Amino acid sequence: MKQVPDFARCDAFWSREEVDRPLLSCWVGSFAVVEHYVQGMVSLPNGELKPGDLDFEQFRPDYERLFAAHQAAGVDVPWAAFPMMTLPWVEAIIGCPIHHRNGNIWADHWLNTYDRLGEIELKPGNPWLERLLEFTDWLVELSDGRFPVAVSLMRGPLDLLSAVRGPERMCLDLFDYPEQLDGVLDRLTNIWIQVAHAQLARIPAFEGGYSFSVISLWGHRPGGWFQDDAVALWSPRYYRRYLRACEERLSGCMEATGIHLHPASLFVIEDLVALPDLDVIEVNLEEMGPTLEEMIPYLNRVLEVKNLVVWGDFTAADFLLMKEHLPTRGLALQLMGPTPEEVRARVDEVAKIWCE
Repeated sequence: MKQVPDFARCDAFWSREEVDRPLLSCWVGSFAVVEHYVQGMVSLPNGELKPGDLDFEQFRPDYERLFAAHQAAGVDVPWAAFPMMTLPWVEAIIGCPIHHRNGNIWADHWLNTYDRLGEIELKPGNPWLERLLEFTDWLVELSDGRFPVAVSLMRGPLDLLSAVRGPERMCLDLFDYPEQLDGVLDRLTNIWIQVAHAQLARIPAFEGGYSFSVISLWGHRPGGWFQDDAVALWSPRYYRRYLRACEERLSGCMEATGIHLHPASLFVIEDLVALPDLDVIEVNLEEMGPTLEEMIPYLNRVLEVKNLVVWGDFTAADFLLMKEHLPTRGLALQLMGPTPEEVRARVDEVAKIWCE
């Protein structure tokens, strides 16, 4: 069964209409994202990666396979292609050496002293940014109007600070270099915005709208997600002192914006729902907890004022819990399953539970 996007349901999600069930998107596979690019990853050399090491054509079978798998899942939101999420693009753009070994890719930190802060800048012709934009252009050509193209996975300013300094130093900087943090986070926020806009300028509309990338949404306004997973290493006090203003800027830097959260970062919910330009908050449901039942008060708080996406490998009990405790107005679920058939079974389960 091929996917037929339900753009009317997508519109109802954004306008927060009362609907019979949540909007449905999907993620076929696991959180082990390297498995999504089996063919392309094999083509990468071990060692430090350079922009020229990426041969886009090696990734063609991966993208075609992902497109076919998601088409077969039968969800409401069209699948979108975006430059491989296994590569930390913005970390590379800000100077982190990028290493690959047998399918694992990581960014090395390099800012060993704040005396080098001036080196965090986006110069014309940045080779990693150029390669990212070339990848985006290649995906647009590959799509040929069959599916939308979206911006890459882009980690936010605190994640980028963790990349250039290392997570331990990033925490110690709160006490050792507090006066430097505003400046470095401001620089990283500026670069994030520039990289996002550079990609959006290359991405055409799809059926009169645009995709949001990794967490699958489609709407009439172009935009995308940001995330700061490293906020889990800070306290609410330091989040509000140093990072909240940066995320407020990110939430208003595109026509439509969303933030991705892990459950460990739910303590920022009250701050996020107060950001006037933030459109949607996404929260993962994860095995290590908290449970969905424990998360319900936070999810309801989001739905009072913002749109919400919950992403997880849901059970029937999870669906029943959400039906009982969450409104469908402004709610979307990103369904996970190892195969299109298993995702399709979850789609049918949602219809049965919400619509009977």
